[in-house]
Amino acid sequence: MKNSKEKLGHQSIRRAFLSKILLFSLLVMIPLFVFSQTKTITGNIVDAKGEPIIGATIMVIGTTIGTVSDMDGNFRLSNVPENGILQISFIGYATQEIPVADKTHINVVLQEEVTTLEELIVVGYGVQKKSDLTGSLSRITEKDIKERPIQNPLQALQGKAPGIDVTTAYRPGQLGQIRIRGNRSITASNDPLYVVDGIPLVSGSMADINPNDIASIEVLKDASATAIYGSRAANGVVLIQTKKGVTGKVSINYDGTVTFNQIHSLTDWMGAGETLDWQRSGYLNGGTYGGNFGTAPDMERDLILFMGNQSYMRRILATAYQLDEQGNQVLRPATAEEKAMGYADRVPVYNSANLFDQHWPDLVTRTGLTNNHQLSLSSGSEKSKLYMSLAFLNQESPMIDQDYQRYTANINGEVNPLKWLKMGTSLLANYSIQNYGMIDNSGNTTAKDSYGQALNMMPYAPAYDENGNLLKPGSGFGPSGDNVLVNIENAKNERRAYSILSNTFGEIDLTSWLKYRINLGAQFRHNRNGSFYDKDYTNPIGSKPPASEPMTGYDRNETSFSWVLENLLYINKEWSNIHTLNITLLQSAQKARNENLWVRSQGLLYSSAQWYSLAANSVGKPHGYNSGFSETALASYMGRINYSLMNKYLFTATGRWDGASQLAEGNKWDFFPSLAVAWKMEEESFLRNIAWINQMKIRFGWGVTGNSAVSPYSTKGSLLSANQVFNNKEVPGAKAAVMPNYSLGWEKTSQINVGLDFGFLNNRISGSFEYYNSNTSDLLLNRSIPAILGYVNILANVGKTQNTGVEITLSGVPVQTRDFSWQVDLNWGTNKEKIVELAQGKQDDKANGWFIGQPIQVFRDYKYDRLWQNTDADKRLMDIYKAVGQLTYIPGQTKVVDQQPMIEVAEGTEGSKTYTLSTGERVTLMDNGFGKINDDDAVILGSNRPKWVGGITNTLTYKNWQFNFFIHARIGNLYYGLLQTYGRRVEKDVWSPTNPDGKYPQPTTQSFSNHQEVINYAKGNMITVRNIALSYTFSNEMLKRFNLSNLQIYGQILNPFIFGGELVNVGINPDDVTGWQTKSEAQMGGQTNNTALMRSYAIGLRIGF
Repeated sequence: MKNSKEKLGHQSIRRAFLSKILLFSLLVMIPLFVFSQTKTITGNIVDAKGEPIIGATIMVIGTTIGTVSDMDGNFRLSNVPENGILQISFIGYATQEIPVADKTHINVVLQEEVTTLEELIVVGYGVQKKSDLTGSLSRITEKDIKERPIQNPLQALQGKAPGIDVTTAYRPGQLGQIRIRGNRSITASNDPLYVVDGIPLVSGSMADINPNDIASIEVLKDASATAIYGSRAANGVVLIQTKKGVTGKVSINYDGTVTFNQIHSLTDWMGAGETLDWQRSGYLNGGTYGGNFGTAPDMERDLILFMGNQSYMRRILATAYQLDEQGNQVLRPATAEEKAMGYADRVPVYNSANLFDQHWPDLVTRTGLTNNHQLSLSSGSEKSKLYMSLAFLNQESPMIDQDYQRYTANINGEVNPLKWLKMGTSLLANYSIQNYGMIDNSGNTTAKDSYGQALNMMPYAPAYDENGNLLKPGSGFGPSGDNVLVNIENAKNERRAYSILSNTFGEIDLTSWLKYRINLGAQFRHNRNGSFYDKDYTNPIGSKPPASEPMTGYDRNETSFSWVLENLLYINKEWSNIHTLNITLLQSAQKARNENLWVRSQGLLYSSAQWYSLAANSVGKPHGYNSGFSETALASYMGRINYSLMNKYLFTATGRWDGASQLAEGNKWDFFPSLAVAWKMEEESFLRNIAWINQMKIRFGWGVTGNSAVSPYSTKGSLLSANQVFNNKEVPGAKAAVMPNYSLGWEKTSQINVGLDFGFLNNRISGSFEYYNSNTSDLLLNRSIPAILGYVNILANVGKTQNTGVEITLSGVPVQTRDFSWQVDLNWGTNKEKIVELAQGKQDDKANGWFIGQPIQVFRDYKYDRLWQNTDADKRLMDIYKAVGQLTYIPGQTKVVDQQPMIEVAEGTEGSKTYTLSTGERVTLMDNGFGKINDDDAVILGSNRPKWVGGITNTLTYKNWQFNFFIHARIGNLYYGLLQTYGRRVEKDVWSPTNPDGKYPQPTTQSFSNHQEVINYAKGNMITVRNIALSYTFSNEMLKRFNLSNLQIYGQILNPFIFGGELVNVGINPDDVTGWQTKSEAQMGGQTNNTALMRSYAIGLRIGF
């Protein structure tokens, strides 16, 4: 037993020893085994042209092992598992996944992404694949923005997306007007909602945003897309995403452009002699010249009629008339032909071609230089991203008194400190100085800027005296009285603004399918507007004191602050690759506060006071002042459901409940729903195997949005200043104006949208087709009420409008070879806008210019017929108008269409009247209104709104060269202003007894019933080549030599060609429609100078390190 026990003990010890040896061996061998299962992989990454791709990301899927490619496209990656899979990605290229297997070296060719169906699109409170969109949306990319030099984001939208009409504003620092699918509201705002990095823009301005900081702009157009923003989205939504840091690399980039801006006139302007002869012809035709030599030119008469009988003009006229030593006119014998024209036997020696010619536009213009420079830094890793930029814009107008400077700073960063936590913040800061120009003349009928005022100066009026000093005769003293150079020297109109837009967010992944996000945005903007008119200012617009009298200063300060707080919950679930459900829930609160204060003083004691020392006047205090304040608040709750069945059938439902403080109690809250469905037909079996069809998706959407964009406290009514008299003494007071309305509610717009998205031939042909119909009801309008109530108006929910339209987008790549490609992008949109009902139902409101079935803003006037002729028939007809309506017409002047026919009947016919003409003839006419030109003869002539707007971009690429040009068109609108330059431009098609077919009326001083204004209407059709660009991108070999990541140089011509028919030929810019929507606005000269056609030349450099 003992031996057996000893034997068993020895065996146990041996087994234990062997076990320890085996365990030790395993511990030693496992690392060796593991090490033997990893390896080092090298590789090279190039594009389809064989060019190295710098900064491509190489990751081992499921690990943190990764690297980026170097300047030659090479990479080296250690500790790669034997069964690992490499993921290679780079922006703009299709991501590849390559199993390592038995490879140690890999050559990778990345292909550019031809298809964009999987591209993520910002849709508001989230992103979606482009292929999964159910609403109507247009996208402008960073590439589109960089096509031409622009100063604000709105310029990037012009002509680039269907259904979006953006007008041009040439004044530096000014924004154009944007309309998305027409006008809906008559008195409330029609501006879209702007959202910057997810936060609605409440207190800022689009002019404060540097376009070079923008990554993309998405425009939401139909109600199913915009309803997520509820009350603020009735006029469309513009989503702006600023740039963020890029994962995997650090880069420093410089983007600089220098632009040379010129006024490019296509008009043949009259010279001094031509202008004087034209003016004299009017007096001669009217028989009122009264010269001493019959109809021949007479210096003394010219001096009285056209020169204000000013002595400084005598030396000017002497350049055209020959004078003797005593200063008398030298006479010569008149020719027989001249005598036949009414000349005396002896007439002055006169040659209009010798008349002194002061080309005023040259004195107030220059080649404006614009510098736009930006320096940016971008970096990113798996844990954090950072983007920073500093930019400077110095924009000189071709007009010497206008310029704009803007300084912007942007910082945008986010971190992922934990796998389930993401935080980020962004800050956009802006400071700008705008020299607006001589004067803000938005409310008067004269020219709007120095160029317009220069065109109003007679070319024979001298700017300087004989000693070379500025001529300062003063307003009313001859042609040089309102010397525009003197006024530029004596006027200052400066606007300064600074703003901060901030956005902070936090995201928590509560589970794999549930995420919470909080957004906090704060915005601040301060604007100061200062103007000063020095002692020699002549007040050319004729405004009454104290607006722009000499030694008047004005200061206005406005401050706006707002905040937005949003809480969001995202639910994202997928089951069996069949059902996909995304739910977004939102609670939002917003508040805005605005304050303003203005002060004006007259009779300032010294020029340096300007707007800084307005108490420095004769009375020691301002002459006028006022202040204002308003607060608004908006509270919201929103829910959105996106559901996909088998990736074929898409459904979106949104409901938003908004409450707006500016509406009446009991009507502040309302609900705005939307629904949308889509069918991805390309996923069906009957299309899936058709290789050339990549996308065929049908969309339908419906939704309701609201508009509460009325002034705060509108429900409370309003008062007007009205002085009262007590005890024979006038004292300040007020009177009732608009009656309070305690039931004022929302304007509502209901819209349906039908769309088709398509892509063929590997998406070398792609695009969309849209049809929409929107109906706006409960319009916010002032309705007349009986004055016995103590008020004359009340703001109420009355009236309806409608917009219908079609939009087409088409992109194609007709040619694609190794070295050459040609891409075409086209968009086209048409919109029909009309009023359906007004305050009195389907009854026109002529007083406000609103008409049932017509666009909101129309031209209503007499209709031009022809020019009266010197024929027997026209002489008789003119005599009839004289007898019936006491209207005096003469040959060569405008005849309008009488909307009632002339019906001659036998004398004594019932309902007729008999008149005796100047010839003694008796004429009997039916008394139907004929012969009395009045409001009954006015008709709707058209609208300033275009029938369609479109754009086409052609991009041709050959190796490293790229050439592109962009054409923009606005067709089908009416424009007022054909006679705006009449009498200043060379016009040969003028009526005369020897040219009875002339188009334009004969100048005359004769008294007559004048309807010349109806000739002003002309087609506003405009096609402009907006820009032509040529760029060269340096090769990677060159970049490696200088250790650069990118280098591009480019040159551009902006507005090289404009085709606008007779409008352009007469000096009118049909691209400028701001303030020219109605006859009354147009007669005031609009809000901008529309006689300036701009052309610019730009050179630029983009370089990255």
